[in-house]
Amino acid sequence: MTRNRKRSLIVLTVALVILMSSAMPAAVVADSAGNAETTAAIGRVHLNDSAYVEINRLSLLSDANGNVVTFTLSITNNGAKSLSLIDYWVRLLGKNGDPFTAKIMPQDKDKTRIAAGSTQELSYYAIVNEATSLHDLKFSLMKWDFSLDNFERMLGEITVPDDFTQVTPAGRAHTVKFSGSTMNLAVASFTLGKNEKNSLPNVTLKLKNVGNHSITVPAYRFAVRTPEGYTYPLTAKGVKDLVVNSQETKEITLTGTVPASVSTEGWQLVVTQYLADLSLNMPVACLELPHVMKQDGKGAGVEVEFTDENGMYTAKLNGMYRLPWEDQDILTADLSLANKGSDSLPIPDMTGYFLLDGTVKVDAKVITPAKVLGLANGSSVGLQMAAKVPYTYEFSKLKLVLQEKTSDQKTVDVLDFETPADMLKVPIIDPSSSFELTDSGYRSKFSIQSVKTYQGQSTDQYTAQVLIENQEKRFTSPVKLVASFRAAGGTVYPANVLDVKEKVGPGGKAQIIVTSVIPKGVDTSGMNLLLGEAVASDGKLVLGEASDSDDDSDADDASSSADMYVKPFAFWLPQEKKDVKTPLKGISLAPYTLSIDHFGTTLNEKELSLKFNYEIVKDASTRVSTEGRKIVFQINDNNGVRAIEWSADLSSFEPRSNETPETPQSKLKVGKHNGFKISLQNGDLLYKLSFLKSYDFNIYEEFQGHRRLVGTMKNDWFVNSD
Repeated sequence: MTRNRKRSLIVLTVALVILMSSAMPAAVVADSAGNAETTAAIGRVHLNDSAYVEINRLSLLSDANGNVVTFTLSITNNGAKSLSLIDYWVRLLGKNGDPFTAKIMPQDKDKTRIAAGSTQELSYYAIVNEATSLHDLKFSLMKWDFSLDNFERMLGEITVPDDFTQVTPAGRAHTVKFSGSTMNLAVASFTLGKNEKNSLPNVTLKLKNVGNHSITVPAYRFAVRTPEGYTYPLTAKGVKDLVVNSQETKEITLTGTVPASVSTEGWQLVVTQYLADLSLNMPVACLELPHVMKQDGKGAGVEVEFTDENGMYTAKLNGMYRLPWEDQDILTADLSLANKGSDSLPIPDMTGYFLLDGTVKVDAKVITPAKVLGLANGSSVGLQMAAKVPYTYEFSKLKLVLQEKTSDQKTVDVLDFETPADMLKVPIIDPSSSFELTDSGYRSKFSIQSVKTYQGQSTDQYTAQVLIENQEKRFTSPVKLVASFRAAGGTVYPANVLDVKEKVGPGGKAQIIVTSVIPKGVDTSGMNLLLGEAVASDGKLVLGEASDSDDDSDADDASSSADMYVKPFAFWLPQEKKDVKTPLKGISLAPYTLSIDHFGTTLNEKELSLKFNYEIVKDASTRVSTEGRKIVFQINDNNGVRAIEWSADLSSFEPRSNETPETPQSKLKVGKHNGFKISLQNGDLLYKLSFLKSYDFNIYEEFQGHRRLVGTMKNDWFVNSD
């Protein structure tokens, strides 16, 4: 073969090598403000007196196909004429001089000349064996020289310095160039949750377009890499079809799991791009992740972060409690779940269990608010966990393990909280203070109004009047509650809650009556009231349905449909004030106030009559149920001749739609009325006139068969009072 034919064959071979393909992004390091700093070259070789080559952006990525090395040749031509690249190439050598084939990237395949006074970059990749590290590599810059026997001359050699690293330090940015534009990548935040099985990394990656054109972010892949070389994939949220306009910054959230046995020190974020035409995963950036503190199990009041495929959540334990329930106890945990990120998050599908003394596992129900669909950025929501245990079971330490059901229906541990058993008591609020419920859709304030005791033959009806103020901006039904009274000695008296059925307007108030039948003679001093949100057997809050009717005859009792209760709060109860009105002015029968004057009696052969003037005023600002409540008028002769009674339901006080001011009144009604007459059965009273001197006119409020005296006046028979 002639010398000219050999030269032609060699030139053709070099041209074919240069025309090989693909799209490896170039990279530089930028400072934290986003200002680009050109990465220092690892070496320089002169091609001639006016041109030189530098090697930069060197990286190595461990891949399933082996180790992939990428690097960039930056060629500067300071000459007066363009520089042809046909005569130059790079040879890549490994340890002990092992050769590796370096191939040019597809996007640079057409770069065959360097214009005068300019710089061009050519990116290459090579597959090397697993035993080769970056510091083993050596780059030889070669030129065809047909005056030599082997037709090639080495212009210079570059080795990788010992202090070289491909990792961008924490707090700095890495810049990629593609599609005629430039984008900085920087770690905006890094948090690390932990459960019993896994560490839970959550990385917020900031993408800033510092170029002049919009960028559609490629289908990058993300992973955590440890110093030992272990890699764990991260799931990206919000990166698909993401467009970043010029000078715009956007963030994406990366989440994943790493076995808890793997050290969390020295982690790196590796960004890669899969090039289908080369069937290779190419490195884009490697960013050092900042050091974070481990998050172990915490107690009440401490915020703990955890991540899932949707993003990062912040959980806080407000308290764990042990509550009385019939012949069992309820273990309940009150948690807050917050979203401190920039994007909205769904409510995670949570589950969990209580662990007693580290050995006994009790599955818990999860109660989430019915009126919350998701978590907007900066918002939070309450979450309750509850389970039942025998009330006689004793333990010293309680752990709550919070779990999540993933999209593939697997259950993974998220985090845990611990508390000693002696910290499970519900704090008791002073009766002059208030408690605020912050559940979205049910925001309200609770306060104690009074306590009242209704007397019976062998039992008493002990009641507490609780005022609820609606703090929502819409009409809403008051939350359904479960209640019990707890005596100073520890005795628990289950209670019923008499709700109101009507919705309450913004800033409006409703008064509920909490009531329990207790044995006569029970000391109620030191009594406290325990309340909580009612939960049905399906784990959902018991929700009341408002009615437009004022008839409370079918009012719900939350305790009858509740399977347990959560989010407890308690009040010390004040001493009872027995307010018996004399004269009969301003008698409180909430929501009504009754006043009576000019009362007197008449008697004939047929009947005994009681006549009086009265006024009933209704407090329209506060909703109060009248179910089971009556007013009783009693004429009690001082000589013990007779006690005669007449009663009416408080629910009958409201005027009916077909009544007019002229309609004869047979029942007590709201408003001011004169000459109201009640006919009473007289029996043989006519024949005992000589014994009739004076009587007590007593007014009782009766509640579920028990009474309390609310007003009394003494008067002579058949004489009108003032």
